[in-house]
Amino acid sequence: MAEVFRIGTRASVMAVRQSEAVIQALQEQFPDHKFEMVTRPADADRDLKSRLSTMGGKGGAFINAMRSMMRSGDADMAMHSLKDLPGNDEYYANADFSLGACLPRSDPRDALVVKSSAQARADGYLPEVIGTSSVRRTAFLRRLFPASRIVPFRGAADKRIHRLDGGVPMEFNYGAKTPVIDALVLAKAGLERIDLKDRISRVFSVSEMCPAVGQGIVVVEYASANDKVRRLLSAINHQETAYCYRAERALLKTLNGHCDSPIGGLAWIENGKLKLKAMVLSIDGGSLIEVDDETDYADPVALGTRVGERLNQLGAQTIIKESRFID
Repeated sequence: MAEVFRIGTRASVMAVRQSEAVIQALQEQFPDHKFEMVTRPADADRDLKSRLSTMGGKGGAFINAMRSMMRSGDADMAMHSLKDLPGNDEYYANADFSLGACLPRSDPRDALVVKSSAQARADGYLPEVIGTSSVRRTAFLRRLFPASRIVPFRGAADKRIHRLDGGVPMEFNYGAKTPVIDALVLAKAGLERIDLKDRISRVFSVSEMCPAVGQGIVVVEYASANDKVRRLLSAINHQETAYCYRAERALLKTLNGHCDSPIGGLAWIENGKLKLKAMVLSIDGGSLIEVDDETDYADPVALGTRVGERLNQLGAQTIIKESRFID
């Protein structure tokens, strides 16, 4: 018997495109069922002037609205960008929700977007002011562009680019105002998802700017007690991507990582091995510690935990604590 299942998502263009990909995957597996999208803005979509830390970090800013839809029965599952899910103990203590599926990973790297003017797109152009909402990107940018000023710049990717091109600064409710920016750093996968790949002027290598844990991965969360939805989602889960993100999230959990932590981590499968590169760097970009390791990919959590413990031995917690509540 045909049933209707609703997928909760944020109202941004990016989130809608990602949810459409989830619906397509589900519809191909279950053509007799119907899958619908239900949109709701998250706190961070409505409020661009506050620090993410005042909204409970990325969990409060992006995730809570989707979970409330599932609690109220307005949605049966919820789409997330995996990089928005906190990786600390507080997240894992909540057993009410589980990750049921991930789509195949898109390109996880970060990309530089400059103004649309010919001068800005010229070879060798160095932006004076770069906007980003990420502590991790801020730290890497200060390392890569020591002469540039890095300023907070939040919002949906398409709207941020519109502000960039229009020379529109951002104002914050804690008294700060950005100058007009010359460039942005955004996820390459997201730009491709919303048909703005042509705006990319540079793609950073993993060694230059280690991606956020989970970057490029779309996941679907569900209420843990809902076995029917769990079975649906298991049919579209991409196992290799799941191995990778389990290693990355074990790394983040070991580091007690949060949205205000300058942590990069990327896992991939190569020649039958699961490999993991992880970096922690100071907010000024001056200090960086890095660990690379690999294992049989059947044991991703052990790999991520081992790499996280090694980073902690090298001083990661001191660096992470110094960066708290900066966004």
